[in-house]
Amino acid sequence: MSPLPLALLVGCDAFPKLEVAPGEQIATTLSVSWDGEPGEDVWVDYGLGELTHRAPASFADGRYTATLVGFPPLAEVTFRVGRRIGDVDELSETRTAEVGLPPAGLPAFTPLAGGWAGEPDELILTTTIGQEGGNVLLLNPDGEIVWYITFPSRYAPIHAEVSRDGEGFVYNYLVREDDEEAGICQVELNGAKGLCVLVPNSHHSFAQLPEGRYAMLVSDTRRVGEYLVEGDALIEVAPNGESFILYSPWDHLVWDPELQPDMDGYVEWTHANGVFYDEVGETVLVSMRNVSTIARVDLATAERVAVYGGVDGWGFPAPTDTFIYAHGPALTADGQLLVFDNQDVRENDPSRVMRYALNAEEERLEPTFRYVPGDGRSVSVLGGVYELANGDLITSWGSSGEILRLTPQAQASWGLGSEAGFILGAAQVVPALHPRIDELD
Repeated sequence: MSPLPLALLVGCDAFPKLEVAPGEQIATTLSVSWDGEPGEDVWVDYGLGELTHRAPASFADGRYTATLVGFPPLAEVTFRVGRRIGDVDELSETRTAEVGLPPAGLPAFTPLAGGWAGEPDELILTTTIGQEGGNVLLLNPDGEIVWYITFPSRYAPIHAEVSRDGEGFVYNYLVREDDEEAGICQVELNGAKGLCVLVPNSHHSFAQLPEGRYAMLVSDTRRVGEYLVEGDALIEVAPNGESFILYSPWDHLVWDPELQPDMDGYVEWTHANGVFYDEVGETVLVSMRNVSTIARVDLATAERVAVYGGVDGWGFPAPTDTFIYAHGPALTADGQLLVFDNQDVRENDPSRVMRYALNAEEERLEPTFRYVPGDGRSVSVLGGVYELANGDLITSWGSSGEILRLTPQAQASWGLGSEAGFILGAAQVVPALHPRIDELD
């Protein structure tokens, strides 16, 4: 084990023109900056009341800047700047600064029964879609907004994830009444927009792939006889915008006019709504709401590995086990299939969360978990689920406006509820965005 460096208190004068202020674009963050030379080993330790986390600092135009994230509105943050020279850590005096308030108009969240069972510095990432505009939000387990980006009235962010490098977030968006403007963007912790890729006719969801690529859903409308039938395709998109088709339901599914009557000659056929990248098996799942089907595709060969549900896919032990109009497919650590099973919203049937073991020999989906809320709610728009490391599930209830944490015993142990008028996208638990000091080498 290497010896610990010697710590030397040098005061703030050793970090010329040290400044701290709420972030220009995101008021609930803190921006700490000072003059320096390129190539220095510098950082900022910070926390609420005590120093608990360490943020890196980036260099530009003669100054180092660190963005501190994870605080409720008006929180007083303690911080200290550090620099390593040889085997000596030079440390500034410890200071405090207050973060600002998020803008008016963001949705309010209310804690539901139960306390957070994870780490106290974990956060929850989600999107909210209003009648006008939308938001990408980072919440603490108490429902306080600690990070946000807002969108003007015509724009709607649908899905968001932590970027694969952990240094920001990725979100996709659509523009109401203009499908050609849809795309996907990266955003840094300070709110600065990174690389954006225009992906016309893209919608609903995406999955991050290696090397900065994305698996995305796009509409694929074709004329079938006298009908204009809107299907979908799963495409792989490179950072430069180049794309190719990974999967198309047109290759193996057949639109049946008896099952989907036309709407003045136009039919919304598949309505793809969810994408999941399986890093272990290097496959991609794509769910299609209107045909209650999930396809699994090999990422390297673009071949169909399996088709779950629907008319010709894997079946179920009993009709009551069937997922209907499902969203948010995912795989667990042991290879089981998770779905947010909306069920038949036309009949106001209760939505639920389902997990299935994959019986490949008999091509059957065998239920191993189901959760139905006590109020029997029917979620008509969106919904999502994925597994945490301890086996709990994080679920988003779309138009019902709730995020619930479920135990393996199918109990809701924690939750947040949003105010009426907002639809929630899928939720993701985000570990601390910066490492804990006590876990550093």
